[in-house]
Amino acid sequence: MKLLRLKINQPNGFRSLKKGFEMYFLRDFHYQDATSFNPYVLAGTNGSGKSNILEALAEIFFHLDCIYLSNKPDYFDKSTENPKGFDPKKSRINAYELEYFTFLDKEIFPNENLTEKAQIKIVKTQNDRPKITWLNKEKFKHSTDLTQKEIKTILPEYVVGYASGNNETLSLPFFKSRFLQYDAYLNDLLNGEFVDPKPQNSLVYLDETFSQAILLTNLLMYDVIVDEESIIEKAESTILKPFKEYVKLKDVKSFRLIVRTDKALDVPIPYEDQKGTVDKRTSRKVKLLQNVDLKTDTKSVFIRSYLEKLKCCATSYYEYQNYDVYREDDDEEEMFDSNGYLILDYHVNDATKQAFQFHFEKEPLKLFELFQLLLVLDNNEVSKKKKQRAYNSENIFINQDIHQVPVEEDRILRFKDFYIQKEHLNKAIYTKALSDGEHQFLHTLGLCLLFKDTRTLFLFDEPETHFNPDWKAKFISSIRNCFSKEEGDSDETMREMLITTHSPFLISDSKSDYVHIFKKNPKTGKVEDVKHPEFQTFGSSINKIGIRIFEMPNTIGEYAQQSLEVFRKEFELLEDSKQMEDLIIRINKELGESVERILLVNEIINKIEGSK
Repeated sequence: MKLLRLKINQPNGFRSLKKGFEMYFLRDFHYQDATSFNPYVLAGTNGSGKSNILEALAEIFFHLDCIYLSNKPDYFDKSTENPKGFDPKKSRINAYELEYFTFLDKEIFPNENLTEKAQIKIVKTQNDRPKITWLNKEKFKHSTDLTQKEIKTILPEYVVGYASGNNETLSLPFFKSRFLQYDAYLNDLLNGEFVDPKPQNSLVYLDETFSQAILLTNLLMYDVIVDEESIIEKAESTILKPFKEYVKLKDVKSFRLIVRTDKALDVPIPYEDQKGTVDKRTSRKVKLLQNVDLKTDTKSVFIRSYLEKLKCCATSYYEYQNYDVYREDDDEEEMFDSNGYLILDYHVNDATKQAFQFHFEKEPLKLFELFQLLLVLDNNEVSKKKKQRAYNSENIFINQDIHQVPVEEDRILRFKDFYIQKEHLNKAIYTKALSDGEHQFLHTLGLCLLFKDTRTLFLFDEPETHFNPDWKAKFISSIRNCFSKEEGDSDETMREMLITTHSPFLISDSKSDYVHIFKKNPKTGKVEDVKHPEFQTFGSSINKIGIRIFEMPNTIGEYAQQSLEVFRKEFELLEDSKQMEDLIIRINKELGESVERILLVNEIINKIEGSK
């Protein structure tokens, strides 16, 4: 998708975005660039309101998701029994206008021109359902009203959120969306339907919980292996180039997956007696992983069980039963609990990668979404009452009250002994030995690679905070590398990315048309203005950007500036040329090179020459 315009119309606005706030993204004179990847950089001082744009878009698409999802829990929607349930007429952003371009889905619209951009407009008025209009429908063959299924496909395929800090407001709709994915899986499980790990809901929040899954998927699925006449030749892939050049990451050596297989849920069995009374007191046990462990027909070579796929790629695996034991005394033991696990070990070589690429159809996202589902299944620990409370809540800190991380032994999926190889190191190291900056770099680029071929809206809140200056300077080009077309790829994809930042390096790598500067009115606390820089930011020095965009009074640190001011005051009292020359020597000795030092020294020189 490609954003065109967002306008907030609700009377009290949304957070720092006042009523009538309007932001233009791609203007009509740039429509030809819709398929080019140009991330929007949202900049401004701390608290200027730039992150509120990400929150607004996440809230809008979560609300639309909830309307058009076909697989929702029975207690989700508003009803007489559930008066606080989801209401399609009400949202945290209760009145807005949103326009964007998207390509049509080839499976849902097989007879349409799939290279033509569909222009979509969504308008929500106060306490009414959002109205979706296909503005340029005359360019297409489709003549009937859009069905619910068709509408779902003209919304973003994914909305991927990531925040390097603790932005609770951004994560709120994503937090609820995880429960939606779990409840959809649960519905399929109870109905005995086959489960594709791909989530039906579009919002995906990829925090540090998913770091190992992201890195592992990329290293297994993007290392190209060419099998030709029984000779395996390793082809150097440019896709993982930033991993190797910047982080010096060579490869994955080995890892272990631990899957808890015995977790079972109590499912009520409604029973109606002769009088028509329904009794739900009886229940049956259903294994939580039953839907990802469907057994294969012996006559078919197609493996339906996702656990079997993981086994087929493993170097070795075994089932393990862990017993918790309570001792009455030294002579007697009473066994009161046991956990079942599938332990899969992988010593990675080319054959391992070939196996993963074969069983997951050379689509990295398929493997990642299996990992994602297994991680989301930890929500089995959250009660229906708590999930319902979360769905109905507008409290941005609700995840702190409800989010439960199971103890290690109760997690459905664990990554253990994940060893990687780095250049200049003789021994493999744990992934946990990587620095915060390395984790963040691999995480953000890795998720870009996973979703690069999808109609995705990326919402990144300050993704570069832990990077060194060199990596900040390379971040935009590294992201562009993730989305570059591979040889022979003719398919057009519209991806959209919004990045909030305080880094001049990201702005220096972006044309001013794609940079938005935020400022708040200090009296109202609302965003006063969003505008493009008045100068060309692409290629501008970080000093210029720091001063003009982030309102930096100086290009040096405050303590150094204080020292410079001491020298200035001393200079202002001097009249003797020799003393001024001595002062220049001291300034050059005590202060490093900077614009501020040059200006002061030039001032002193001008005064010396003027006194002659």
